[in-house]
Amino acid sequence: MQLPFGWTGPGLPGFERDLFSSNRPDILRWPDPLLIPGTVGTHPIPTYNADFKLQLGFLTASFFIFFVQPAAAGIGGGVSGLPLFARFIFKTEFNDYLFGYLIAIVCLLIGAIFEQGLAFGMIFLGFNLVLSWCLIFYTLMSEQTGSSSANFKAAGKNETPGTALLSWTTGLVILSFAMTAVIFISFPRFGLGFISLNTSSSPISGFSDTVTLGDVGKIKLNSAVVMRVEHTQGGKNYKPESRILWRGVVLDHFNGRTWTSTLATEFETSNRPGTGLSLFKVSNPKEVVQQNIYMGSFNAPYLFTHGVPLFLDGNFIHVQMDKNFVFKTGDSRSGPRKYTLISEISDPDISYSLDMPHSEPLLFPGKFLQLPDVSPKIFDLADRLTQGVRSDRDRARNILNHFADFRYTLKMENNPDKTALEHFLFERKAGHCEYFASAMVILLRSAGVPTRLVNGFVGVEWNKWGNYLIVRQKHAHSWVEAFIPGKGWTVYDPTPPDPALVTPSLLHPLAKSLDFLRMSWQRYVVRYSVHDQVRVVHFFRAGGRDILQKLKGLADWNWQTLVNGTLSPIILALILILIFFLVLKRHYGWQGFTLSPHPPLSVILYQDMLRQLKKSGLVKKPSWTVREFLESTSSLPDTKRDPIRRITEFYEKHRFGNSSIQASQEKEIRGLIASL
Repeated sequence: MQLPFGWTGPGLPGFERDLFSSNRPDILRWPDPLLIPGTVGTHPIPTYNADFKLQLGFLTASFFIFFVQPAAAGIGGGVSGLPLFARFIFKTEFNDYLFGYLIAIVCLLIGAIFEQGLAFGMIFLGFNLVLSWCLIFYTLMSEQTGSSSANFKAAGKNETPGTALLSWTTGLVILSFAMTAVIFISFPRFGLGFISLNTSSSPISGFSDTVTLGDVGKIKLNSAVVMRVEHTQGGKNYKPESRILWRGVVLDHFNGRTWTSTLATEFETSNRPGTGLSLFKVSNPKEVVQQNIYMGSFNAPYLFTHGVPLFLDGNFIHVQMDKNFVFKTGDSRSGPRKYTLISEISDPDISYSLDMPHSEPLLFPGKFLQLPDVSPKIFDLADRLTQGVRSDRDRARNILNHFADFRYTLKMENNPDKTALEHFLFERKAGHCEYFASAMVILLRSAGVPTRLVNGFVGVEWNKWGNYLIVRQKHAHSWVEAFIPGKGWTVYDPTPPDPALVTPSLLHPLAKSLDFLRMSWQRYVVRYSVHDQVRVVHFFRAGGRDILQKLKGLADWNWQTLVNGTLSPIILALILILIFFLVLKRHYGWQGFTLSPHPPLSVILYQDMLRQLKKSGLVKKPSWTVREFLESTSSLPDTKRDPIRRITEFYEKHRFGNSSIQASQEKEIRGLIASL
């Protein structure tokens, strides 16, 4: 394994609650010619003095701004939007709907700052509706009052908007989403990861340069998602066959209670998002994979790695690595982070073959043999386990086997008269990964084997819907890296299997689909890139060529092709749809489709009569009533006019009298229609 290239060195607001309430006497109403008569709605224009509610609104909004979301950007955005919000809720002037429009835009911008998850999609939809309603209400009121504020309060009494307005505006907003998607897909991407907006984030204990024994155990009680990982090999997604250890923090100094990373930074460089960095070079790589990591929001600068990283790229502009091969971002921003790793993973038992990025005798192996004040019993145990053993590999194997009879538990009870590790090794003999890994490091160092502690995650949960790995806080893990001559830093995991992870609990289908939506949002919306645009163009280009080939192949189509199943399912679907429409046209005529209810049987029979008469040249004018049409047939002979009269009387009786139609009556009328 060679050093990275270029190194040098010796080695809502929204609508008010009563927007559509009909029981408010202080709400004015206004007409709309497009609305369905008889529907109920209200125009939200209070006509009373709202000074008290205005003050209450200011106090409530201020509480949420300063105490629920104390971030500086939240305060600034909230304070700027607060007056507009109050104006919209307590409308007293004609232009208050325009203020509401501006409020919705401000809220969308604030939402983009603080929320990049799937919830922002719902926020975006909701405030698009608000934007549309604000403009429509403003337009309707301007037409009603002639853009005059003087007539604003007196407009629209005893008049109501109906559901048609809301349904049509909702449909238009959904249609605008489709247009937005086209613009989103086609708009040029520049890979400006450094201007990504900050979002709220939460710290995860156990991932810093100083970790107290027990910190990792605390976060194992939390099931929040830390990252989602796609594995790609040869351009295709695949599922790893075994569990994956995601290397995060590496700690080398222990004082008996706290682990610390004391090694300096090896290199720091800039990253150009979209171009990336070439890192290590491995001679004769055997298994190279690409890992796309979508991290959640938490305060930790670490880039978790699996295998030997050959290439790294992500939405950060600074990256550094210390002498423990730990990668960090130098950015101050927090929030979701996406990065891509190309790694060599053929030997999961070896992390790095080098002792350090550059061999430094003053640091290695002394830094990895440091010991705190420990009990003589620990030294005696290390001597007993490694007695007569000559190689470091055998020493590590014997010490690893010593933990075979220990138990896994998150419930820790220490003896105040003894150190935590001494109590763990000689009395309790039960604990979680931190205690196992720390104890093995101390025993190996007591036996003269350079060792260090690693904190990271173990990947065991797979979402088959999206073909990606889910890593949660409860998957946090600690293990050991011991330097074995001739091999390098070798991975040892003395912790027995966590009962909660031996058989990972299957996600509920609803939870699995929701997580897949979150992953898709991050993958195809938040982190949509120019490379995705290229893939979209290739997809539609290849799909278009395929469809053209299928259409050309229709010239050679026959029933044998259909029987053999070689015809494209898409072409078959189009043929079936065409046949379906032709049958409808033949039976009902080409009159289109509506969402109206099916017409009554009396109407259907009367229309059948009109179609039958049309063949004889008798056509009912659209302006005629059924009686006027009957009078127009007075010149016909009685044998033909009498069936028309009987069918007309049947229609009037059952269409407007709401009487039921018997089967015998329907049969009789159909016979009269046939006689025409």
